[in-house]
Parts: sequence; structure tokens; C-alpha cells
Amino acid sequence: MCPAVAQEKAFKRRCPATLFAGGASTGRAGFTLIEILVVMVLMTVVTAFALPSLRSALFTDQLKATARRLVGLISEAGQQAVGRPFPTELHFDFENNRVWLNTGGKTTDRDKPDGVRQQVNMPDGISLVDVHSAHGGKNGQGTAVVRFSAKGYVDRTYIHLRSDDGRDMTLMLSPFLAVIKVEDSYVELDDGDRRY
Repeated sequence: MCPAVAQEKAFKRRCPATLFAGGASTGRAGFTLIEILVVMVLMTVVTAFALPSLRSALFTDQLKATARRLVGLISEAGQQAVGRPFPTELHFDFENNRVWLNTGGKTTDRDKPDGVRQQVNMPDGISLVDVHSAHGGKNGQGTAVVRFSAKGYVDRTYIHLRSDDGRDMTLMLSPFLAVIKVEDSYVELDDGDRRY
């Protein structure tokens, strides 16, 4: 007998569950339907318990949720500004920790400004740190205003948020692209390494 054939026969005797062309299999070669169903049920149960905690971890981060709400308000301001003959402004009130969109009304009464379309109140634990724009400078006290042109353009502006646990977030407004980039840190306006 050829040595290669003898090696193959010896291997088949040691591993009877393997399938070879023309070879007989004495062991099981796969899983039964019941075994597959049991594994699928176990995976479903584990996923059912893990998903709610994962979802709550993603959506209960107040800093990220507040940043998402502000991104929506800023996008709304850019859209509302297009084609309007009067200014569209975002007002940042650092004392009352809120931001509101004014689409052309008076802003003398800080409690109920005229023309307010939307407002975001910062949740407990989240604060407005400052607003820094290319032409308006940095402001972190009283109120700050970001104006949108009739074409929806805005100065290059960075809005900084902070949570009570010390985490920072920066919303970076692009002047002409209507792009809002969010960074999970405090980014200075003068940082030339940042691109949109």
C-alpha cells in the first residue's frame, strides 16, 4: 500500500466525524434544529436585556442630548433666515442658561421676547460656557447674539457647553456651508488645526 493512502486511512480512523468524499461518517456532522432554536432563543433573551441599557446610555447623556437640541435650533435659525428682510438671531442667555431663536421681533423683554419661535433651556447639570465668534469676540456673561444673514450665513462661531462632571462640548458653526460640527472637548476658535 502507498504511504499516502495509509496516512489518509489512519487519519480517518482518528477523526471519524469528519466528512470525506467516499468516506463513511460514524459521528454527528452538524447541529439539530432544536439546538439551533435554543441558541437563537438565548441570544434573543440576552439582547432583550442588553438593548434597553445600551439605549439609555446613548440617549440619556444630557450633554450630548443638549448639543443635539442646539444643533436643531441652529439649523432652524439658518433656514428661517433665508429670504427674510429682518434679522434672524440666536440669543444666548448665560444667567438663565437658555438659548432662543428670534425671527425679527423685539428682544427687550428677556422673559418673553417677541418673535420667538423656539427656545432651548439647558437641563440641570449642563451650562453654557461661552460663545466665541470671529467678529463678535468671546462672550460668557449676560447675553450673546449670533446673527444670520438673509442668505442663512453666519460668522464662524464656537459655542461651548459644560456638564457638572467637567466634560466639555463645542459646537462649531461654519460660515457658508450650513455645517455644524460637534467636538467632545473645549476647542478654541483660534485653533487653526480644526477644519470643517
